[in-house]
Amino acid sequence: MTIEDLRELREKENMSYEIIAELSGIPLEVVTKIFTGEIKEPQYMSLLAMEQVIVRKKKLPFYYDEEQEQPCLVREQVAYNFDARRYCLDDVRQLCAGVRVEIIDGKLHTMNTPNRMHQFLSVEILFAMKSHIEKNNGKCHIYTAPLGVRLFSDDKTWVEPDILVVCKRKEILTEQGCDGAPDLIVEIVSPNNYFHDYVRKMIKYQQAGVREYWIVDPRIERVLVACFEDTEKNAEYHYNDVIPSYVLEGFEIRIADFIDKFTE
Repeated sequence: MTIEDLRELREKENMSYEIIAELSGIPLEVVTKIFTGEIKEPQYMSLLAMEQVIVRKKKLPFYYDEEQEQPCLVREQVAYNFDARRYCLDDVRQLCAGVRVEIIDGKLHTMNTPNRMHQFLSVEILFAMKSHIEKNNGKCHIYTAPLGVRLFSDDKTWVEPDILVVCKRKEILTEQGCDGAPDLIVEIVSPNNYFHDYVRKMIKYQQAGVREYWIVDPRIERVLVACFEDTEKNAEYHYNDVIPSYVLEGFEIRIADFIDKFTE
């Protein structure tokens, strides 16, 4: 999407600068300067937001950040899905550093910064898994977000799991990230974004060949473990339960053992 593409789209849909500003959350003065060329290099998120409102004609849950000079999700809105067209990695690469997005089936899913509980759980689980791998002289590689994963080695689906482990096919690890399905993925559910992890990503991870998928849900203090290679091992655990991994042989964790540290 270029500014020339956006000008053509606006003329085709016959939408005024005022309506674009109202629906996108971008100030009218900024919208005008972008379309007239006074702003030579607008932030790509501004172009995406204007494209979305021109096509869908619905108000976005964004506010305009004067310092970043781009629209940002309001804090209460955990995620927003852009669907004005099919997106690809070229769109992701043009966004500013720090803008959190994923692409699933060509739709662009933008997400807010995770909260403190999310990051606490991610760090604790990552440390426990990494310690287990090193203690047992394991050959698995473990990473945390943000690390991009092209699940099907194409640009249609690109995700950033909270934690990923690669054991069997180390050749899928690249300088840029991971080009294929990791063996194990852990996602910590964000408030009001349950569908993304429980359904949308669950389907894609299974289709791509992920062997094991953990969904850690702080809201209900439970962990769903999906073993795609042997569904009889699928189980839901409470924080008080000992949770095993089948990819990381011998690994067990009990979240209740460390959750109290969050309030210390």
